[in-house]
Amino acid sequence: MGLFSSRRTEVDNVVLAEARSRLTSEDVDQIRFLLTTKKTVFAVKYVMDRTGIQIKPARDIVEDIRLGRYVPPVTDTPVLRRPGNNLAERTRALKVAGELHQATALVVSETGMTELEAGLFVGALRAENQSTQDS
Repeated sequence: MGLFSSRRTEVDNVVLAEARSRLTSEDVDQIRFLLTTKKTVFAVKYVMDRTGIQIKPARDIVEDIRLGRYVPPVTDTPVLRRPGNNLAERTRALKVAGELHQATALVVSETGMTELEAGLFVGALRAENQSTQDS
């Protein structure tokens, strides 16, 4: 094996596949949030708690999520997004509740924007009643 070759065995791949099937889309969102807030250790612990796997495969899953290589299970993936569940509406709800930091972190975790760009996005959102009055 070369220096950069993967040493995963077939058993490791089965363990990872089983662990991935236990993670819901909400779990993956939580892990992404922990990663964007620089809490990688907590993300690994979260995966270990939710899946029951050891630290090495948990680190592999967290690393896959961090690098954008994680593909969620098909059974939990919605075909269509439900109304009221898009990023702007969720961010707007956090902004209205006064949770600007959480709203910014949500935008960063789901879009890959910088904190500055996400802050500008959150700042540009208007409350629902303002946008209908302006029209």
